[in-house]
Amino acid sequence: ANAKPKHHNIDLISTMMTMTMINNIIATCALMGIVLGEVTAFSSQHHGARTGAAKTSRLMMSSSSSQSRRDILSNVAAVGLSALVLDPSKAVAFNFKPGPPTAQSAANKAAESYQGVYSDPNHPEGYRVIMASGKGATMTLSDGVEKDAPEGTEEKTYKNIPVAIKEGSNELSFDFSFKGGPKGVVGILSNDKQSITFPDGNMWKKNANEYDGIYKDPKYPNGYRIIRKFKSTKTITEVNNTGNPKDSKFIMGKLGSLVSIPTTAFTFYDYTGKETCTDKLCRSCEVVCKDEVVGQFSLQESNTVFSYGTITFPDKTIWTRI
Repeated sequence: ANAKPKHHNIDLISTMMTMTMINNIIATCALMGIVLGEVTAFSSQHHGARTGAAKTSRLMMSSSSSQSRRDILSNVAAVGLSALVLDPSKAVAFNFKPGPPTAQSAANKAAESYQGVYSDPNHPEGYRVIMASGKGATMTLSDGVEKDAPEGTEEKTYKNIPVAIKEGSNELSFDFSFKGGPKGVVGILSNDKQSITFPDGNMWKKNANEYDGIYKDPKYPNGYRIIRKFKSTKTITEVNNTGNPKDSKFIMGKLGSLVSIPTTAFTFYDYTGKETCTDKLCRSCEVVCKDEVVGQFSLQESNTVFSYGTITFPDKTIWTRI
C-alpha cells in the first residue's frame, strides 16, 4: 500500500535526465560564448571586458511556449554538436563562411611586394629581411644558431647587404660573398610575391609564419615595423619611426592563436613608453604596472572591420603589411 506509483519513478528519472541536459546546455552555451566572443572581441586586455556577439546569434532558441520540450532539447543537441565539431581553422561553421574580399583588403593584398621576412629551409633558425632602398633593396641576413651548436655560440647578423632589382622583371640579384658565397646569384620572385627561388632549387618563403613581415604605420611614413618570430609564440619587432636604422628599437611581443575567428590578439611590450597599472583588488594585493598594448591581427579578406594584412590598435592606428 506504501509503494509509490511507477509513473512517479519515471517522472523522477525524466527530471534527472532533464537536469543533466540543462547542465550540458550551460556548458555548450559557455563554449559558444567563447567562440562568438572571439568574433567581436577587440582587445579585452586593453579595454576591459569584451563584448560578445551572442545577442544576435542565430543559435539562440525561441522562448515560445508552443514549442515542445522535445523540440527544445533537439535544438540544443544540434547546437552542442555544432560546437563540438567546430574547426576554427576553417571559417565555415556558424555562418562564418567568407564572403567576397572587401575593397580595402583587395588593395592591401595587391600592394604587397617582394619586401618581407623570408625563411630559408637551409637555415631554419635564421631569417632574411628584404626591404626597398633607393632603386634597389637591402637585406639583413642571419642564419641563426643551429640547435646542435656549442653552448655560447652567438648569432651572426649581416646588415645592409645590397640587392639589385631588375626593373620590369621578377629578378633579384644577390651577392653572398660576405659569407663566402658567390656573387650575382639571381633569384626569381614568384608571381604571387610569396617566395624567391634560386638556381640551385632552394626557395625562400616570405612571411612563413603568417604574421611576420614589414608593416607601415601611417603616423610615421618614413619609418617601418619589422615583425618576426622569436621563439614559439613570442615575437620580436623592430620599430623605426625615421627610416634611419640607427633609430630602431626592438620590442618583444606575443601572438595569440592563429585559428582565432576572425582576428588574433597581438600583444606588444614596452612599445608605448607609458605604463598602465591595475587596480588594487585587496590590501595584500600588489599593483602591477606594465607597458603593453594589444592589437588585432587580421588575414581575412572579407572582414569588413579589420582588413587583410593589418594590425589594428585600440587608438585606431593601423599597421599595414607591405
